[in-house]
Amino acid sequence: MQLGPTAPTGATAAAAAAASVALNCSSISSMSAASSIYQTRISALAESITTARPLVSSRGSGNHGESGQSSFYTIDELPPALARMKHSSPPPLQSLQRTDIDLGPDRLAFYIDNALSHDEADALASCAEAVLEHNGHSRLAPGIQTPPGMRINEAAHWYPSHALAPRFFGALFDRFRSLVPPTLDGLPLHHRLSEKIAQFKYGDGDRFNRHVDGLFPGQGANEAGDGVDEWTGVVSGMSILFYLNDGPNDGLIGGETRLWSADASKYVDVTPAKGRALFFRRGSYDAVLHAGLPVSGGVPKYMALINLAYGEQTGMSPMF
Repeated sequence: MQLGPTAPTGATAAAAAAASVALNCSSISSMSAASSIYQTRISALAESITTARPLVSSRGSGNHGESGQSSFYTIDELPPALARMKHSSPPPLQSLQRTDIDLGPDRLAFYIDNALSHDEADALASCAEAVLEHNGHSRLAPGIQTPPGMRINEAAHWYPSHALAPRFFGALFDRFRSLVPPTLDGLPLHHRLSEKIAQFKYGDGDRFNRHVDGLFPGQGANEAGDGVDEWTGVVSGMSILFYLNDGPNDGLIGGETRLWSADASKYVDVTPAKGRALFFRRGSYDAVLHAGLPVSGGVPKYMALINLAYGEQTGMSPMF
């Protein structure tokens, strides 16, 4: 028979209780400090972004089935860490590797660590924060429709300006172009990433319940800076989720992405790692069922969704 611990005396129990309270208070204080330091840094960076503005209005879908007027935004001048990406890159860039995720033979998913440097990840998080400050931390996501209770988070969807997009997306795409499928469903890899950046901020308890991502055309801000153009012949073949913060660096708790097998009998949880890019199929018969698990505590999760595009562009037309 295994013996349990000896029952403590009154004095010992009191001392143990006091130590436990002190430890818990210290832990809560540390978490609060981490939250304050991280959010203060992102908010300060966001304050320096003065060119975030509505690009075009669209109906939006909220967290609980509500809908209303929303906006896609544009940023005419990117933060320095993103604007200079063509001339600098994360130190591990030369050794980027693809790690495949086993969801069965008919589901494609993988991740690439260090796709963004930590400074670039903070800069991209600050872009979301700048848009959210402008839209009142809206939970309406423009241009999409989600069932009530599926998406519980704040939404900031935006496009780099027509002039800045090729430089930013070109530098980003060059980092992992050789690691992604050259064709999907008979369509060639497009030479550009689709240019919408769908960003979400997850506070305490926020989540994105399981779903598959739909099919969207390739798209970007128009040259006039007052709308969005659709790229005829180009579609979204894979989602790319960029994790912009994590636990070890920023104090994030939770927020894993859960990916399911085709029959949903198996799943794999991907932990947020700052600068990591997670790729999975979307908009197809073999699209990957996935979910954003709840975040806990005071440090919000920031992420960015960019679509990997496939097809050959045959034209362009106004989308919004």
